[in-house]
Amino acid sequence: MYQISEAQVIRNEFSIIPYTWIRSDKPNKSICIMLPGLGYTTQRPLFDYATGLFLNHQVDVLQINYQFTKNERFKELPDADQTQWMYDDVKVVVVEVLKNTNYEQFFIFGKSIGSIPMAKEWSEKGFVQNAVGIWLTPLVKIDNAYEALLNADHPSLCVIGDMDHHFNEEKVSTLKNNPLVYTFIVPDADHSLEIGGDIFASIEALKEVMKRVEDFMMRYKPY
Repeated sequence: MYQISEAQVIRNEFSIIPYTWIRSDKPNKSICIMLPGLGYTTQRPLFDYATGLFLNHQVDVLQINYQFTKNERFKELPDADQTQWMYDDVKVVVVEVLKNTNYEQFFIFGKSIGSIPMAKEWSEKGFVQNAVGIWLTPLVKIDNAYEALLNADHPSLCVIGDMDHHFNEEKVSTLKNNPLVYTFIVPDADHSLEIGGDIFASIEALKEVMKRVEDFMMRYKPY
């Protein structure tokens, strides 16, 4: 059985971050921190099925449901300040929610804009230790995200479609130079990892992505 906690963390008067924490009644050693995209929430298929996948393998899940697009103060900021804001929002939730826990392994599962705070954590290591990253449709055209993956010293899985408007073949191909980074390019898939106009092909793509995620997770799960 699972306990489900839905609440929010108040970082300051301008930033209130909702979250959902799903954990087993019996303590687990691992947790997956989920960082959604701006329009691709944790209720969408990639996150919904991944949540079930992690829970089935005794990995708790913390979904951080930030809402940057609804925050007028956030929209006014320059890019560098937005990056810091995103990172601070994620960090404060992780630190507050998990402060009395004893997790040994942290998976960070981020999509699209979620790769921005992931990239900053990869360089700063500010809120988790022993991290493993799953990067769905990372914003590799943005230098910070690309360089974080290229120079990653944490095991990382990068999944991206070759029809994604953020896809850059040259940059993605160079990720193979890092032995800790595993790359899966989904043929004909867009930024939602769906095949435009083909429902059944999209379902097959989703299945393959989940298989890759499961294989990667099991490779680095501590038991």
